[in-house]
Formats: sequence, C-alpha cells, structure tokens
Amino acid sequence: MTKTAFVTGGTGFIGLNLVELLVREGWAVTALHRSTSNLRYLERFPIELAEGSVTDSDSLHRGIPEGTDVVFHVAGDTSFWSKQNARQDAINIDGTRNIVGAAASRGVKTLIHTSSVSSWGRVTGRVTEETPLVGKDSWINYERSKHLGELEALKGMDRGMKVVVMSPGAVAGPYDANTWGRLFFLLRDNALPAAPPGTITVSHVHDVVGAHLAAVTRGRSGERYILAGEDVTTVDFIGEIARVSGVRKVPKKAPRLLIKLFGRLSVIGAAFTGKEPDVTPETAEVTSQTGTEYSSDKAIRELGYRIQPLAVAVKDNYDWLVREGLLEASG
Repeated sequence: MTKTAFVTGGTGFIGLNLVELLVREGWAVTALHRSTSNLRYLERFPIELAEGSVTDSDSLHRGIPEGTDVVFHVAGDTSFWSKQNARQDAINIDGTRNIVGAAASRGVKTLIHTSSVSSWGRVTGRVTEETPLVGKDSWINYERSKHLGELEALKGMDRGMKVVVMSPGAVAGPYDANTWGRLFFLLRDNALPAAPPGTITVSHVHDVVGAHLAAVTRGRSGERYILAGEDVTTVDFIGEIARVSGVRKVPKKAPRLLIKLFGRLSVIGAAFTGKEPDVTPETAEVTSQTGTEYSSDKAIRELGYRIQPLAVAVKDNYDWLVREGLLEASG
C-alpha cells in the first residue's frame, strides 16, 4: 500500500529535497504552500498541492488528507532579525501548535518535526541529546522559538501520535540559493568583505532528509536526533565555496568584536531603510561562536544517519546552481 505524507515547508530548501526523496521512494505526497510561494521547483514533482499556511489552522484542516500516514513539519522562520520576532513566533511556535492539532484531527499517526541544534541555545562543549536545552531562555529569538516549537510538537504524543524531533545544524546542498547557498553570490560579487571567526557543523541535505525518512520507522517517539556534520571554521567553509566556484579572493577572518559592531550598526541602518540587514547582533553572535561540538552518534546508531564531507555538499550545491542557470560555471 502506498504511504502518504503531508509536508510543510515544501517550497524551501530542506522541504524540496525531502519531497524529492519521498517521490523517489514511492510515497504519495501533499505539500503545503502559501499563496505567494514560488512553485517553480515544487511543481516539477508528481504531488498534490495544498494552499495554506501553518499560521492558518483552518487551511491545515482542509489541506491534510484524511488518514495521512505521516506529517513532515519542515516549515520554519529562520530570521535572525529581532524586528521579525513576532512573525517568527507565529510560525515556529503557534504554527507548530496548529500542525499538531490539525494532524491529530485528521488521524495522522506520525509527526516528524524539523527543529535545529539552535534549540539548545547558548551552550558550549560536546552537545548530545542528553544535554539540557536552554534555548527557550536565549536572547536570540530563533533559538528560543525553535525550542518552544519543539515542546509544542512533542505535545502531539498526548494526542496519540508518534513524534520525532530532527535537529540539523547548518545544511548545504541542492535547491539552496537563499541560505548558505547565498554565499556563492556574495563571493562572486565581491560583496563579502570579511568572514566571521566562529565554527559551524555542516551537513549534506541528502543526509538530513534521509534521516527524516528513516525516523518514520526507526525513530523513537519523544526523542530528539542531532543531525550534525563536518565541524569547520566559517572561514574554511567560505573558502571551500570560493574554491569550488573559482573565486580567487577569499575574505579573511574578522575579529569577533568587529563582527558584533557591524551587526549593531547594520540594525541601526535597517531602521531607516526597512530592509533586513545581512548581519545582525544575533547572526554576529552565532557565527562568532566557538567551542561547541554536536554529536550525531545517536542518529548514526538508530537511524543509519551518515555524514558526507563538506566538500561534497558544497560541490552538489554549486552544481545545482549551475544547472538551474543561477550561477555561471567557473572557468
């Protein structure tokens, strides 16, 4: 019997990769999209589309087909600009609450919730699933809202659903032109004057969505799974993007205090322009952080999670951008 899935965030980077995997594995998929969403990529797949929003509970009740096997709740607001905090809460917290209610009312048995390692908040050292989460107390609203969103998702167990929380770090790969993939364009245009001094963990998006699918049958209800990747400095990550795309001028590492000052000044400028700044105090803090290591041992052991090298994820992102005509191939 064909398995059925309802996917939120289907027009986004991780969502598109998940839809592609589900279709390839023979699932019948319904994907939620806003009325203003760009459907250029999503319409390439043989799926059903449901117009609505996680902030509109009625649209979810209409959109989720009766008896859907699994809801993959991938949608989220990733802004690091405090001006967007109310919108972010409405999507990441209230939207998750709406998803739980709608999924339960439609008889869904399994909810796979996409969260983030950011839900752990301002922690250092080696982080495992046993490390206490402090994100709800963070001054960075993305971390706060992701932690509180997880708590809303886990309430689905009280409604009779299996709930599994997936926690990736930075994710790279095909279909990304707007998150880390944006670095290709900034480097091409010589618009990245410096690199933050922090470290990040970078996962290949194919590994991340593969773990999502494995969680349906192998994940344990009520559990979180960290989907970390290769730990690198931001400088090395940017350097790999430059190498693959043939950019010779690589930004040098900037001091932490300078990055933070730039973030504050950018926010002041945004108050006049109304345009979201590229760097905020929140992004300056996150991209300057060092001393944190996320362990994926549990996901490797229980979900068969694999970690491909950073170079593979960056190259796959680059190749996709070139195929789509978004980026010219390097000489």
